[in-house]
Amino acid sequence: MGTKKGLCPYCYSKGRLEHRIFPVNSDASVVYCPFCMKELDPHKAIETYDNVINKMVNKADNSLFVACDPITAYQKYADVLEIEKNNYKSLLGRILCLIYTSKVRESFLVEARELLAQIEYKGAEEAGSYMSILKKINFALDEYDTALLKRLTIRDSFYDEECLRLYLRHLNDIIDFKKDILSRLVDIKNNYVSQNTDVFHNLMSHSISDREIFFRSPKYLATGEGFKVTKVVKDKVYLEKLETSQSNISMRLLRKRLPSLSETKGSRVIQNQVFKDYTPIIRAKKVSTFLVILFLLISVGSGLASYFLYSKSNLYFIISLLGAGVFLILFIIFLVLHFSWKSTLKKRKMRID
Repeated sequence: MGTKKGLCPYCYSKGRLEHRIFPVNSDASVVYCPFCMKELDPHKAIETYDNVINKMVNKADNSLFVACDPITAYQKYADVLEIEKNNYKSLLGRILCLIYTSKVRESFLVEARELLAQIEYKGAEEAGSYMSILKKINFALDEYDTALLKRLTIRDSFYDEECLRLYLRHLNDIIDFKKDILSRLVDIKNNYVSQNTDVFHNLMSHSISDREIFFRSPKYLATGEGFKVTKVVKDKVYLEKLETSQSNISMRLLRKRLPSLSETKGSRVIQNQVFKDYTPIIRAKKVSTFLVILFLLISVGSGLASYFLYSKSNLYFIISLLGAGVFLILFIIFLVLHFSWKSTLKKRKMRID
């Protein structure tokens, strides 16, 4: 089977992990750890290495899919790729992180496409897994497109010309990314006829065609002015102003209060964030877990204290009983909030997993 990476199950936790990895001949009957010199079964050393890598990937996956924290996940995937540069799960994770951390003024789709080129696959089984990777990336691109369009428009009209140029530039990157995905899907179809790619192929073709039609169609600003894109050269979008315009009195009345990309507009500046930041909800959920347990214990303790004080002091009995009731109410409130925050994170997880 050749040479593979291995770890000694006895000393891999000592020092930096990447310094403890050593080549293992899987065909040998016995290998020796070069650090502690213990005799090892080569399959055990390889299994230890695989388990450690899988645990690191799972932690990164939890940060992305469970905690909805792509920034932290991005670094955890990087830790895996420093050791195993072709780990396809980590490459996929980083691609999704780049898409979900893309903002209004800056996207990381070009970097994500470069990472996609590094994912390799062999055989029909790996081709099936690769196709599921492409589906996840396509879903993330659609979500970014929808969220970005919503951020820069009002009643299907762009706030101003700067917003229109910015969106068209990002949309051009999205279309190019989708075409890249489609070309890879065609390769799978040509090389592995056993894989059923027709449904996904038709979906991608329709999606690209739809976005290209929208890209070339006339766009209108909130002021009623119309524009049509002529060409996109790198980061520059060239527009042609249309002679016709939309007459919209309500929009014209609103234009002085419309938000802008210009940071000099103060409170009317468009936020750079596209996807919602779930970090405060994650922290609140963690704190609520502690508070739920704390208030439950205090409530039970106050209730028991009131029971023992019932025959001794009416004042202390009433105080402890009221305290038990207050902490019981706090327990219920934070319990409800805990499951509410948990439900919010679960819905987000279902959308990106």
